[in-house]
Amino acid sequence: MVNARPRLIAAFLACAVWAGITLGVSLLQVGPGTSLEALVTERLVWATPLAALFMLAFVAVARWPKVGMRSPQPVASLKVMWLPALYLIVFSAAILLLVKSGHAVPTTFALAMIALNTMVVGFSEELAFRGVLWDAARKALSFWTGFLLVSALFGLVHVMNALLTGAFEAAVVQALNAFMLGCAFQALRIRNRSIWPVMILHWLWDCLIFILSTLANDPGEAGQGLVFLPFIMNGPLFLYGLFLVRSEKVRAGWRDDTLA
Repeated sequence: MVNARPRLIAAFLACAVWAGITLGVSLLQVGPGTSLEALVTERLVWATPLAALFMLAFVAVARWPKVGMRSPQPVASLKVMWLPALYLIVFSAAILLLVKSGHAVPTTFALAMIALNTMVVGFSEELAFRGVLWDAARKALSFWTGFLLVSALFGLVHVMNALLTGAFEAAVVQALNAFMLGCAFQALRIRNRSIWPVMILHWLWDCLIFILSTLANDPGEAGQGLVFLPFIMNGPLFLYGLFLVRSEKVRAGWRDDTLA
């Protein structure tokens, strides 16, 4: 515990550099005024792999001990993934319904870019927040302070999208959305004692959402319900996350990923 606070400061600085790379390289690649949908579907985004490589280098150089890159402990802990898995099934069913109803299917290239870009984003963001930052916060802070701080910063970093897209209100809604999802992802990370299931969930979640958005492609209707969407869609998952870490007994091992 002696070095807990310096490690937390180091984690904050590493995440700040990570965020700078993520935003800065994106702006250099496409410039301001680019929608997230266009960014993800039309090209390979270089910012996220570069940011991920930076964080991996940081973990190696700093000899960061526990970012959760291990198999779930125990494997039976994967059963807590049932609710987010249900969400993924619903998203997939919605995609199939849109395709059957005649909505234009994205090109093979666009689908490949969505899959690849969201996969790297899932890895990069989880490594930064539920990996490096959580490992430092859980050693330096009380449980709820660390839990909410990491989730809040995960949400806050999404406001930076406004500098890329120019849509500040949408970025704020996305930040709220990310905070709620961040709490759920954090709880799943704690219960699995592994970051891999959450990385995969994050990837599939973003991938299916972008495909849905591309298929629907109706800005007018999307804007109507934008404010309420995070509450309607992510509210149950947010509450489920809080339920998963409701007591010291069910979150045993949260400080070091060990079994109780």
